[in-house]
Amino acid sequence: MNNTSKSRLYRALIATAFLANGIFQFVTPVLAEGTTAGTTISNEATATYEDPNDPDKPLNTTSNTVTVTVAEVAGITVEYTGLVDNNGGNVEVNDQLIFNYTITNVGNDPTGFRIPNLASTTGPATVSGTLPNGGTPNNLQYSIDNGTTWTNITGSDVTVPNIPVGGQVLVRVPITVQSGAQPGDVITVKLGNTPANAQNVLRSPDGGDVYTVDNADGSPGEVAGAPVNGTREASDTSIDVPVGSAVKTYSLATILKTRTNYNNNNTTNTITDDTLTYGLSLRVEGNDTTGQGITPTALEGTNIQLDTGSGVTTQQRILISDAIPMGTDLAAVPTAPTGWIPVYTTTPVTTDANAATWTTTAPGTLSTVTRVGFINNPATVTSVAPNVTVTGFSIQLAVEAGAISPLQVANIAQVFGQTPGTNAPVYDESGDQNPSNFDGQPGNMTPPLGTDTNGNGVPDTLPDTSVDDGFIDTPATPETGVDGNNDNTGVGQGGEANIFTIEVPVTSAVLNGPVNAPDAIGPSGTTNDDFTNKSSLVPAGTTPGSTLNPQPVAFTNTIRNSGTDPSSYSLVPTPPATASDLPTGTLVTITYGSESRAYVWNGTNFLFDTDRNPATTGDQSAIDATTEYITIPNVPAGTNVNYGVEIDLPAGTQLSTDIDRGFPVPITAFVDDGTGGLGSETVRNTTIDRVYTGYLKLEKLSRILDANGQPVAGADGQLSDTAKSPVPGNIIEYVIQYSNISEPQSGNNNIILNASNVVINENGVTSPNNWALDNDSNGQIDTSNIIGSATDPNGNIQFFNGNPATTSGSDQTGTTLTTDVTRYVNNVTGQVAPGQLRTFTFRRKVN
Repeated sequence: MNNTSKSRLYRALIATAFLANGIFQFVTPVLAEGTTAGTTISNEATATYEDPNDPDKPLNTTSNTVTVTVAEVAGITVEYTGLVDNNGGNVEVNDQLIFNYTITNVGNDPTGFRIPNLASTTGPATVSGTLPNGGTPNNLQYSIDNGTTWTNITGSDVTVPNIPVGGQVLVRVPITVQSGAQPGDVITVKLGNTPANAQNVLRSPDGGDVYTVDNADGSPGEVAGAPVNGTREASDTSIDVPVGSAVKTYSLATILKTRTNYNNNNTTNTITDDTLTYGLSLRVEGNDTTGQGITPTALEGTNIQLDTGSGVTTQQRILISDAIPMGTDLAAVPTAPTGWIPVYTTTPVTTDANAATWTTTAPGTLSTVTRVGFINNPATVTSVAPNVTVTGFSIQLAVEAGAISPLQVANIAQVFGQTPGTNAPVYDESGDQNPSNFDGQPGNMTPPLGTDTNGNGVPDTLPDTSVDDGFIDTPATPETGVDGNNDNTGVGQGGEANIFTIEVPVTSAVLNGPVNAPDAIGPSGTTNDDFTNKSSLVPAGTTPGSTLNPQPVAFTNTIRNSGTDPSSYSLVPTPPATASDLPTGTLVTITYGSESRAYVWNGTNFLFDTDRNPATTGDQSAIDATTEYITIPNVPAGTNVNYGVEIDLPAGTQLSTDIDRGFPVPITAFVDDGTGGLGSETVRNTTIDRVYTGYLKLEKLSRILDANGQPVAGADGQLSDTAKSPVPGNIIEYVIQYSNISEPQSGNNNIILNASNVVINENGVTSPNNWALDNDSNGQIDTSNIIGSATDPNGNIQFFNGNPATTSGSDQTGTTLTTDVTRYVNNVTGQVAPGQLRTFTFRRKVN
């Protein structure tokens, strides 16, 4: 198991391991890592249900409350995180190697770690040598501040207390290659002592153990008592290091950038006082994500030109740089985390950041800054260790006084440093997750072009053409890639620009759509043909080809003030895209509060109708006065308002299942321009209320099969709705195709018509059906069920016999009403969605 995956897996396996070992108890279950020890978890159940005799009225019930208290769980992992060859190059006799490890608290309570002053080795190597930072000869060191400071382990061991959940301790092991080592000899180093590098296992006391030490009760954050899973230990072994080989040590650094805030300062008619805030973080990888066999190591500083007030000198610092994007200025002194210092440069952006002259003193006029950045304070931060992410960098930009809306702000951050020991330059740009500007997918990356001069997969120089200047010259079409989601998930070579468009918002705007979804998107991909579908009732026995006088159908729509200022919105019906889709004489009534207005469709336009009677045309007129439509006054910005629509289709309306469509009534909301009626107003939005007169279509087909189940010759053997002529012994196959002909969801948030609780009834003894009767009075029914032929992949079929066909039976065959099937009932499972077609089939033998 490789180092990259195992630490995540260890944590995921904790709870499973506890279960397997019986540590969980019913009363106080242990929840591993993530839920803090001592946390009380309450559980109260609620439910809704329906009385089947009175559906669609939910009833509610609530349970008693139960609680559990999370127990304290200890957890530890030890992970090898790379090595450094102090003199670089190949591993040779007398070389001193530094093997690095990270110990992590993966329990759920603060803990101490016992770390021995020893490690085991294989091959021609011993634990010896002197570590940097004041190391004691032949002793290990540890750090609890991500490698900023190191402490010698001077005795046989040390207990490092109070490591928080998720906290880490870094450990360095000095190794010297012994005399007599031969090329090809393999060196490994192991910290801890568990079989097969086991992680977070119950301690079995041995020499060299790395294990948890429970904090004393009363310590900050400590839950009283011992961990329920006892003392845990872990270990890890380094990769094989052959003598004579070159250790591919390199710092894999990733600079991450996100836009954390945008503020228009409550001014809606200008962008020149708007500000943008960005957060940066620096991550140094502890595992090789490139697939190049790199041993990740810390990131340390590179040479930069720095003016600290007493002249410009060359200093070794880690540099994070962010070019001020076009159309903006630095708005304020940046925020830096502990151990880091903001820096500024006025050097033109045509000079690369690592060649610019930087200063720690903010200029009196921040608008002169061309780049802003951060450097480490060497008094407190000498390097950034592997597996460490430094957060807390923040930069605020202000839109320049002369900027014109819309303004596209495109920028990218950079980090510069080098690798300890080899001094190989390290350079990364923000916008993606790949370290050090490597290109490609995790595990299969390649170094930046022109940086790997010896072809070993590790950069040893900056790119041939120098680094990018970090300034986006064409924000609309950036020369870099684009981090489109503002989350550092861009792809491509190099970095990806963070882009944000600032523009003067529209002060008056409206969205008009289905109830609670004014921003619904319709089939065209816009908000102007979103829809709500409903069906009128269709009386039982209404056969295809019939017309009817449908009952009125009520709708609720929602408008939203999507602008920035309060606005008043007017409502009118408008002609459908195809005028003939709506029957002449359709009456539409719009209601808001206690006000309502009625309109009649004359086949071309909607007319204002005073008495709400389409038949009396003398009181109908064009909608050209403000009194002829409802206006909802002073809707605050961002507010939703509901209004009602009632559609009354006229007598003689066709069945929707005959014409495969509904009857649309577009309703338009608009900001009136003062001239009565809807004319050239640009602030408008339309939604469609569509009535169906039935939407589940049943189409019956048949064909004739011979006694072996094969179609007979000619038209009778073809599945169709035409008359057939079977002979005794033939089989009639009936096929019922049922489909939902209503408009499907095309876009989002439209209200569609699913068909649920569909029950198809095939009754052979009720007129006009007679296929289960003895029509010729010869003593046997005319057709008999074919066992196993009644099928619907989406249904549960029930069988009935008798006349009336009310006796529940089985899938049987016979020649009498009681021994055969006289009714099939297909209970369709799930819903039939708009546009779906399903099939129910059964067969009867002609007796």
